[in-house]
Amino acid sequence: MKKPGKTIRQHSVNHAPEMLALPYGFRISYRNAVLIFILILTFLLYTRALRNDFLIGWDDGEYLSEKVISESGPINMPEIFSNFNLGMYQPLAILSFAINHRTSGPTASAFILTNILLHLLNTYLTFRLTERWMRKSPGDRPWIPAGIVALLFAIHPMHVEAVVWISTRSSALYSAFFLGGLIAWDKYLENGKKTGQYLAVLALATLSMLSKSMAATFPLVMILIDFIRKRKFSRAVILEKLPFLALSVVFGIVAIKASASFGHITVLEQDYSIAGRLALIVYGISFYIRKLFSPTGLSAIYAFPEMEGGHLPSYVYTSAFWVVAAILVIVLPKRYRREFLFGGFFFLLTISMVLPLFWSRIFIVADRYTYIPYIGLFMIVARLLTDLWDIRSSIDRSTQKLMILTTLLVFLMLGITSFNRIGVWKDTPTLLADVVEKKRSEADMAHGYFYLAGYYDAAGEAGEAMKYYDLALSRNPNYLLAYNNRGILKGRAGENAAAIKDFEAAIRIKPDYAEAYYNRGIAVYQAGDPHGACSDFEKARSLGFRQAAETINRYCRDALPEATEAIKVN
Repeated sequence: MKKPGKTIRQHSVNHAPEMLALPYGFRISYRNAVLIFILILTFLLYTRALRNDFLIGWDDGEYLSEKVISESGPINMPEIFSNFNLGMYQPLAILSFAINHRTSGPTASAFILTNILLHLLNTYLTFRLTERWMRKSPGDRPWIPAGIVALLFAIHPMHVEAVVWISTRSSALYSAFFLGGLIAWDKYLENGKKTGQYLAVLALATLSMLSKSMAATFPLVMILIDFIRKRKFSRAVILEKLPFLALSVVFGIVAIKASASFGHITVLEQDYSIAGRLALIVYGISFYIRKLFSPTGLSAIYAFPEMEGGHLPSYVYTSAFWVVAAILVIVLPKRYRREFLFGGFFFLLTISMVLPLFWSRIFIVADRYTYIPYIGLFMIVARLLTDLWDIRSSIDRSTQKLMILTTLLVFLMLGITSFNRIGVWKDTPTLLADVVEKKRSEADMAHGYFYLAGYYDAAGEAGEAMKYYDLALSRNPNYLLAYNNRGILKGRAGENAAAIKDFEAAIRIKPDYAEAYYNRGIAVYQAGDPHGACSDFEKARSLGFRQAAETINRYCRDALPEATEAIKVN
């Protein structure tokens, strides 16, 4: 006689997939039907982006002007893999741009279509990965929570930026290798740790890091997988991750050098204390958590909070409510505590590299940074929704209908919001006008006006550019770059006295601003004072502005001989 326990276990393992009957006798599993539906829906949603244009003045134009991308003939692989681009080391993303340009020319829709296809691939990989992670027992249906995660990943408005903005190709590309690598690692642990599989994981991790520096968190996620799989801590568990940690360190150093070479890494715009910086980190985390549930008021620009009387505004500190609420949701349910802790730490670790601790780029947060990290939070949401569905038989019918209707409305609103957001990324003026119209803060509006001015300046519309530089300074009277750029614009128009005043304003704000000294020198020279101009060139040279040395050699031999001698000695 067979033991009852054995019979039950065999039944669970041999659980047949539920099939959906289609016309003409076709049948498909519900799992595959859900996955196909998500992919088709996502593609249809993002087809609107195919009408968008390159965002000139918002990185797209800068990439297209790169010779290695736009030149004809064979792709210069050594050039791509040995140089930084716009302050980043992302050779595979640059390579993909070069391939796009060789195959379709400067056609925006072809570049955007590539991004959309990568997003579809990442949606599929997200489904496959979370299906593995969210399996509770051999006979359950992990494709249900995995389908929720994949759908949220596919249509959430916070992910629009990472898909439709051509310049964020690196986000989608690194994610494909990152997710593929995690799937391969999970299979490696499951299938007896074969050497070939290990090397495949290492290769995928390397490709991911060659696409974007955020992939440096890969070994940290590997440690998290040990946690979710309940692997015992041992020497072997540590050693297997050392090559990945070494890769992360190397690519992390390269990323810092790349950013520093372009001026991306700077100290925070204002002098924040350690406590202030920690508050900003909490604010950044809470922003992402809040936007997960309420993705309204999205913007291409999120400036740092403005100091009020030497202190951060109160909303920075009260935003901690969202972090506390998230912690309670994660730790209170005992049944899924390990899974929820995994999801929470997945989010924190994968987004950690872009949190504002010691340095920052211009903005404190960005929608695209959530592309991979949100998967962890989506897992928590998916598990809660799945549990609600599982208890539907114990709920009266009217409550069931309300629950289903509410869920459908939420997903519908997410899709509509994403559809509208895709249209905002149509072109540079539309995108930046949206920033200004949002009126999130004076700083946001100042940035929006500043970049609009840059757009019109590049287009040769000096009058429009001047108007927007004026508006930027009206919102932020200490906007350093706006003074400098407006001064250049005035100098081109022959308004040397007005240009000098703008450069002097920039220098008052930042006394070691080398470029402002150099630009003032040009305006002073044009105003007929070569000696004063050469003094400014020398100051710029002493502050490390390389172009100043050449200018001194060409124009200052008579006006400033001591500077010329210094150049010769150096």
